[in-house]
Amino acid sequence: MKKIVLVAALLAGFAAQPGWAAEKAKATAKGNCYSSSAAEADAGLRFMTELGIASNACTSVGIYADFRVRNRDAIFGYQKAMIAHLHGAAAFDKWNTVLANQMAQRQSSVVPVQFCEQSAALLKQGSTLDAKGFRAYAAAQAAANTQIAKCGK
Repeated sequence: MKKIVLVAALLAGFAAQPGWAAEKAKATAKGNCYSSSAAEADAGLRFMTELGIASNACTSVGIYADFRVRNRDAIFGYQKAMIAHLHGAAAFDKWNTVLANQMAQRQSSVVPVQFCEQSAALLKQGSTLDAKGFRAYAAAQAAANTQIAKCGK
């Protein structure tokens, strides 16, 4: 049942998005651009979600749990920033669920051993990132992301 819900959510998410370039232009025109704090929050929460999926799939759950404890304040701040950016907790919950489902779907399409080999660097990074390093990583990812419309550019 969970897989059916996961696939349905993914298909709904993909069907609603005509393409990155068109979506980026549309977002900028509507004023739905990302501030630097929202872009950093997006990148940080994407990293955390990817780490959680890899930790679970590769039976390294302790890495994810420890990461969340070490980075609790940054994670909370990122969640608050995305709630503000998406205009409410319900929209954030929907965004977060679609994100997790998309990442889990990618993971499920790869042989587990291969996925864990591909995730080794991510798991290592997640096991060492403290709040300062996590924020620096998220900020760098946000600055490099050309897939989202950024305000003021």
